Amino acid sequence: MATAMDTRRMPGAIGKSLARSIAAAIVLLCAVQSQSLAGEPIPPAKRISASVVTTIAAPEDQPMHMPTDVAVDSKARIYVADGANNRILRFSADGKLEEQISEIGENRLDRPVGVTVDAKDQLWIADTGNHAIFVLDSDGKLVTGITPLQIDATGPADPTDIAVTADGKRTYVVDNDHHRILARDNQTRRWTSLGTNGRALGQFQWPFMLCVGAENYVYVTEAIGARVQQISPSDRWAGEIGRWGVELGEFYRPKGIAADAKGRLYVSDSTMGVVQVFSARGVNEGVLTGADGQPLRFKHPMGMCFDRQGRLYVVELTAGRVAVVAMAPPAAATKE
Repeated sequence: MATAMDTRRMPGAIGKSLARSIAAAIVLLCAVQSQSLAGEPIPPAKRISASVVTTIAAPEDQPMHMPTDVAVDSKARIYVADGANNRILRFSADGKLEEQISEIGENRLDRPVGVTVDAKDQLWIADTGNHAIFVLDSDGKLVTGITPLQIDATGPADPTDIAVTADGKRTYVVDNDHHRILARDNQTRRWTSLGTNGRALGQFQWPFMLCVGAENYVYVTEAIGARVQQISPSDRWAGEIGRWGVELGEFYRPKGIAADAKGRLYVSDSTMGVVQVFSARGVNEGVLTGADGQPLRFKHPMGMCFDRQGRLYVVELTAGRVAVVAMAPPAAATKE
């Protein structure tokens, strides 16, 4: 029987990443307990008040096993990538399981890792095992399938996440094993490859997840590179956010990323178990904290998204669930 620590049934990139993160966590707990995100109180100016208002989980007789990503459509339906079980789960707005998607046309899903919903409520799936991208309409019918996804002689892609611009003109796919991003013009269906293996700006070390933020800038997390890279709408490198470390503004193992309605970026750190917040320009604004001023802790947080109400959905890989987080409104200014 597979356990929460068994990586054999996991997508390759996830299994490798989790194994590294487990080892990193042991080192972290032994060596850096005095650092900001690992123990010291968070400065008041860097506290972003939030609370987990509910969690979403599958029934006990068919639980999720190391889920990785989440997406919410305009009808508040919730889609969760449960790749170790080779399925996508759809929940109703109140968290009840409505459907399990394990087959699409003649294809059986094989370790899907990333999901997103576009402006038309189409569900885009990054399926690592099939090296494929699938697109379903709002009724669950197949719109298109690219299997295998291969744009050049490098070989079939290893898609771990996918994002679509608000106008639907561009799609971006993380090609994890090939250390690059694949960009598609949805009108001409032409693909472009962005990045190579390395540490320089414009290079990647196992990019993992991405999102489209303000003004169609794209933000990509590097799980091993310990940073977020920014790509302009014209596919130019526009900078990087963070570096390796355990202080505010630094990352140990960044995984999920989401942008809110104001363009602020939320980045989950799977080893630290926290979600940090940055401006669209990359300035650290703080970390999600509870009423006690300490960081909200998640169990190996992964992919994230926002719903139309501004609530943040955070996948907790080792807990087999999704945490729904509400942001507290800013405290009113007091008059002296």
